[in-house]
Amino acid sequence: MIDSNVVHGENGARVLGNSAASAADGRFAVPLGEAIPAAAPSPSGGTPVTFYIVRHGQTEYNLKHLVQGWCDAPLTEAGVRDARACGRGLARAGIEFAAAYSSDLGRAVQTMGELLSARSEVAPELALPSRMSDSRIREWCYGDLEARPGMLMRDVLNEGFGCAMPFEELNVRLPETADAIKRWDASGKAESWEQIKERLGDFYCDVARKVALSGGGNVLVVTHSFVIRSTMYLLDPARVNDPVKIENASVTKVTCDDGFACDTGAFSSALFTLGVTGSTSFLGSRL
Repeated sequence: MIDSNVVHGENGARVLGNSAASAADGRFAVPLGEAIPAAAPSPSGGTPVTFYIVRHGQTEYNLKHLVQGWCDAPLTEAGVRDARACGRGLARAGIEFAAAYSSDLGRAVQTMGELLSARSEVAPELALPSRMSDSRIREWCYGDLEARPGMLMRDVLNEGFGCAMPFEELNVRLPETADAIKRWDASGKAESWEQIKERLGDFYCDVARKVALSGGGNVLVVTHSFVIRSTMYLLDPARVNDPVKIENASVTKVTCDDGFACDTGAFSSALFTLGVTGSTSFLGSRL
């Protein structure tokens, strides 16, 4: 059966969303090509796959403190500068990528382009991975809160929890946070925690197995702050506030011990390991 809410990229990767609607509202990027993996055998006999997960660069909505989920805004000059700094840092570290995936939202696609361009300028000898955009790693959908002031979201969450909740506690109770937004939303578009969990787990397991089939290696991912926060929560809830703020263009690492062991529902700490989180070390001096 073909799901009308799934669009397939050129390499067959599943991409959520309606293609006709995508063209109409400009929110969704066109898939950019088939990923080319690189080999990385494991001493244990498994085939590891490591995800380098980058938050997109700063956007105009970030500056204005507007809620930014499936709505979109372009990168600021600082956002472009940081994306390129991250690319140069990854190049200087000599990190090869077997594949590169971005969220299909414009700010993530733009960040990926700037990052890879700067990486190639510093280290042209490093293979340039083919790129794919994938809506499974787009930001949470906030429904009627989209493009509204951030303070309104705080009011909605205070109402949903029945008291003022510090940001750190909202992170600790991330599933309840997502569900509180969904209950308040009248548009029917906001996502439940189960919906978010399912699409993220599907992405990581699908890509890990796909890359493992070609020998394993590193995967570059450009996505959004609450996707990264959700990933942290799913793999190691005790570290969900490490750091409290996930900076633009920061890097979080997740390693799948054996991509061949991945199947639907396998995204857990039994197979995936959370490494460094929200690191700005690749940004260097940003020059």
